[in-house]
Amino acid sequence: MSSELRLLVIGLDGATFDVIKPLITQGRLPALAELMAEGTSGSLRSTIPPVSAPAWSTFMTGLNPGKHGIFQWRTYDPTKYTCLDEHLMTSSRLAGRTFWDILGSSGYRVGVITVPMTYPAWRVNGFLLSGYPCPDTKRNYAYPPQWADDLTEPYNFSADHYAQAPEDTIWREGLEMLERRTSLAIQLIVEEHVQVCVLVLGETDRAQHDFWKYTDPRFPAYGTAKGQRYREVINEHYEVADVQIGRMLEHAGQDTVVVIMSDHGGGPHPARLYHTNAWLRDQGWLVPAENSPVHLSAALRSAVGLVRRHLPFEERLRRLLPAQLVDNVRRLSMNIADVNWAATRAYRFPMYHPVEGIEINMRGRQPQGIVDPGDPYDTLRERIIVALGQARDPADGTLIVREVYRREELYQGPYLPIAPDIIFVTAPDYKADSGLQGAFTSDAPLADLDKYSGLHTMDGIFVARGNCIRDGCTVSDMELVDLAPTLLYALDEPIPEDMDGRVRTDVFVPSLAASRRIKYQGAASSLSRRQEGLTVEEEEQMRAKLRGLGYIE
Repeated sequence: MSSELRLLVIGLDGATFDVIKPLITQGRLPALAELMAEGTSGSLRSTIPPVSAPAWSTFMTGLNPGKHGIFQWRTYDPTKYTCLDEHLMTSSRLAGRTFWDILGSSGYRVGVITVPMTYPAWRVNGFLLSGYPCPDTKRNYAYPPQWADDLTEPYNFSADHYAQAPEDTIWREGLEMLERRTSLAIQLIVEEHVQVCVLVLGETDRAQHDFWKYTDPRFPAYGTAKGQRYREVINEHYEVADVQIGRMLEHAGQDTVVVIMSDHGGGPHPARLYHTNAWLRDQGWLVPAENSPVHLSAALRSAVGLVRRHLPFEERLRRLLPAQLVDNVRRLSMNIADVNWAATRAYRFPMYHPVEGIEINMRGRQPQGIVDPGDPYDTLRERIIVALGQARDPADGTLIVREVYRREELYQGPYLPIAPDIIFVTAPDYKADSGLQGAFTSDAPLADLDKYSGLHTMDGIFVARGNCIRDGCTVSDMELVDLAPTLLYALDEPIPEDMDGRVRTDVFVPSLAASRRIKYQGAASSLSRRQEGLTVEEEEQMRAKLRGLGYIE
């Protein structure tokens, strides 16, 4: 046991209480069961959208995406009808300091293992091993750099490899990686005497993406021989992750604050699709182009998807094609060629399930904008917001949208202008889609979901234990953005005044919450990180990793 370890944070990527609580009832997760019984727990609402790039960035910094600048794996660009530019997001683009940077500047020795969005690695008071996406998953990227050279095994899974790998390989290698990362974290605690350890185990999310179809009777794969073989793969990943938590707890003293968390939750692919552009068409806000080759477009979009799923060299092929041709393919996949932009007032801005955006085609911002800024923009936006809240599935009258926001209600900061004008969260049984022709709702082709039958949900997990943590309590309304300031408060450290999260004093024993005041310091300035862009080869490799995860098209 290490009496030096003051803070231990273990991230289970994509973990959900929907899986955890039944397994605890069955006695299969003893470490998590003990932590929840002895500490405080509750759902942890993710960022909007609930995808790893903004979620882990918010976890690290306590900032909303409008301040740290990360909304997706690529940069939003509302001046383009594709809504994106081609720049991949890395730590070089992350604005703000992480909580472990702040603790390191106060003298704490830190060890950070495979937190996503930490490539390129930067200087810390201790050790940082970059998480995905990294250019080459056969090697390690770390600070100090020589530490990476000393590591004899890779610690990042290769998503592009797993996109083609047999399911037995994904299963076996996922479990092995859970143990490998944990062993490295323990080594830092025991041999390097780190006082703050942050470890992310990403394989729970990977298992849910790939194997949910075998756990859910709605999916045709459930009743197959593979369904019998792989039905317990997700549960087994949680069980092995629980064993790793138990290993880590052996090195936590009574004064160690232990936090188990996830960046978002996980669940099945919804049964219904909501075609945002088709709905906007029916409302009269989007006008299809006359004589557009819609059937040809649909066929080509299907062919593009087939290439992306089955040709591992697709990313290299993109590099060999003219940039204009690549852009045309992207525009085709988003129905851009099928829209009469000179008559369209609003259109789909794709985000990440279950979050979707709508953009106003504003004069002076979009290439063919027709809605004037000011009152015309505001009036149209309010009309769309009201209509979204009333949108129902023609099949059975079910409300399709659960939450609707103006962008300024969700985000604040210098990056607000790149967010879509309207953001909404779909109801649990709906996933937004790009269809423009036909009805604005349709059945999801569950039989075709060989990969990514599991998708993200808004609610992750939060579990905490320690002498200063309340026993056997449940907290509500906790958000991912609250973690960084709450962790700093747990160690009695000042909190940057520009952090957006709240200090959740209800997590702590009443005597501490009453006696320990919240201390603030000046705004957290951006940490100096490597600013040069990725090489062509690095970007090619990283795109392949992200496409293997299903995070970019």
